[in-house]
Amino acid sequence: MSTLHGPPLEEAEGVGALTLPGFLDEVSRRHAGNEALVFDDPLLDGATVRWTYADLAGHARQVAKALIRFGVSKGARVGILMGSRPEAVAAFFGASLAGGVAVPLSTFSPAPELDYLLRHADISVLLTQDRLLRRRFVDDIVGLCPEADVPGDGPIRSSRFPFLTAVAAVGLEARRGRVAGWEQFLRAGGDVADELLDARASEVSPADEGVISYSSGTTDRPKGMLHSQRAPSVQFWIQARVFARHDRTRLWTALPLFWTAGMNTAMGATLAAGGCWVMQETFEPGEALRLMAREKVTEPYTLPHQTAALEEHPDWPAADLSSLRSVFGKSAFARHPSVTGDTGWNMPVAYGLSETCASFISHYSDTPRELLGRSMGRLLPGNRLRVVDPDTGRVLGPGEDGELAVAGPTLMEHYVKRTREECFDEDGFFHTGDVGFYDEDDYVHWTGRRTEMIKTVGANVSPAELEVQLRACQPVKLSRVVGVPDARLGQVVVLCVVLKEGAAATPEEIQDFLRQRVAGYKVPRHVLFFDDGEIPMTRSETKVRDAELVRLVEARLAGADA
Repeated sequence: MSTLHGPPLEEAEGVGALTLPGFLDEVSRRHAGNEALVFDDPLLDGATVRWTYADLAGHARQVAKALIRFGVSKGARVGILMGSRPEAVAAFFGASLAGGVAVPLSTFSPAPELDYLLRHADISVLLTQDRLLRRRFVDDIVGLCPEADVPGDGPIRSSRFPFLTAVAAVGLEARRGRVAGWEQFLRAGGDVADELLDARASEVSPADEGVISYSSGTTDRPKGMLHSQRAPSVQFWIQARVFARHDRTRLWTALPLFWTAGMNTAMGATLAAGGCWVMQETFEPGEALRLMAREKVTEPYTLPHQTAALEEHPDWPAADLSSLRSVFGKSAFARHPSVTGDTGWNMPVAYGLSETCASFISHYSDTPRELLGRSMGRLLPGNRLRVVDPDTGRVLGPGEDGELAVAGPTLMEHYVKRTREECFDEDGFFHTGDVGFYDEDDYVHWTGRRTEMIKTVGANVSPAELEVQLRACQPVKLSRVVGVPDARLGQVVVLCVVLKEGAAATPEEIQDFLRQRVAGYKVPRHVLFFDDGEIPMTRSETKVRDAELVRLVEARLAGADA
């Protein structure tokens, strides 16, 4: 049986502690006085917050003690509904220090999706912030869980959220019902002894549950991926090497912690190297340029549409970006008049999934540019790959195209509330739904997707999820969601609609309908109306012929732009 193996994990350079408490202890001791996090806090009228590694460890311990005081025990799920801000990082590590499981939740989720996530993840304590732009998270929580708005300081008791006992919110001036303000929450842990916290942290093992990440799946609901303590820890150390980060790295990104790229590639890999994360809670290009200049950022970590927005901003030409070093040779940053980048550094090309806790296959940043575009790279340490014929199940050899099946130290334990048998084959491999092959030199090539997942703005969008929601949209008779290639966004989400006879609706009305039910980035950028019978169907009239529909959509969009 042909299985491709990456280098042994135990021989990988630079891999340290394999638990989140151990990771935090190691980096905070090694880099105690280094600046770890910088953030201009909207909840403090824009005041700049600066935490050293020692500060981060201290804040994480405060959170952990408060969680212990609020009843978090081994394996309890701690929801983190925050933007990219220092308290979110402290909550992430604090959950594990207390023995719990960190569950970063999407701040894009509207109330109905948040309702599902809180129940599906069995959240015990929810740590959030009072507001983020126009969102009012405390309002959302008490709207979903009226028991949280009942006066008193006892635990929340809710049959809808049977495991939820406490909520605390950054920026909440005074207690609201059972929802505690952040300082009040932290003070509650003041009588928890350091010895107890240290004893808890020491009992956390690499095999223990560590993190649950949610990503839009191929079904009508987001899927939760349960990862061991080892999985994110390995990613942190390995990705620090992949990106060649060090203790003078100053990374800017606005990516959120609830995406694996934000959690691992941004936060974890920067902390593993002893560098500083210059945080931005919500992306705004003018403010991003000011932060990069003021904080002498060395590495910008952006999605393609963000890079384009930065380059198009009127402040771009005059911005002082001379501190940037880790920039790709042909990127907009490398072309900026003030930038002289490191010519030996290239943006790593990689392949990964939420199920593998981010990167599984990668080139390193010192890979020669001429090699980067030829493949996705080689397997990262400890990983194994099989290429499987999707029709027969036969394991294929080098050069043979088939479905990519993966296993390794950062592969999820299983989907939340699913058995391992439902997630993996008999040998423990996860079948990705992606198609590719590996060559004689062990480079892996990705050639397409078997699944229908749409990748837009760096995030996955499930067509099935949108189509299920549209069943409740009164004017809609038939809906089909497709992805169309886009130079800036990767793909754009396009909704194709057949209306019921006599019904009327505008694209904006249908977008508004979805905006109330799904995260904003999932709302289709385009809504196209088709006459009855115009959407191409199979002969049995039971399935849409997607390839033909995509061609129709592309022609429609091209005509609209002409």
